[in-house]
Amino acid sequence: MKSHEKYRFTLQWGSETVEKIKAGELLKSLCNRKSDFIVMAITDYIRSHSENFATDYKQQSIIKPDFTWEQIETLIKTMIDERLAKFEPTPQETNDIGNLDHVSQEDVDTMISNLDLFT
Repeated sequence: MKSHEKYRFTLQWGSETVEKIKAGELLKSLCNRKSDFIVMAITDYIRSHSENFATDYKQQSIIKPDFTWEQIETLIKTMIDERLAKFEPTPQETNDIGNLDHVSQEDVDTMISNLDLFT
């Protein structure tokens, strides 16, 4: 946040890793010099990762998916198959929804093919 030609931030993190503890202790030891240290650290980061920043220092986001659409479909299909294999309805559920033996691979494939409606 920028106000009165100054930037003001609040940082907080837990102490569940050694890295977080070291960072917290370092900043704590800097007392009133934290701001200068953070500016130097960020400036160094921007210099060493200049390919990630535009000339106006707004970060350019390049999103590369970890999975292809086919891998996602396969993963979803596998999850559905595993759930169906473990599913044992109670007598009440069987009465409510009928016999689930009619769920076929074709039904699952149809459901998967309709996933593109959500993208």
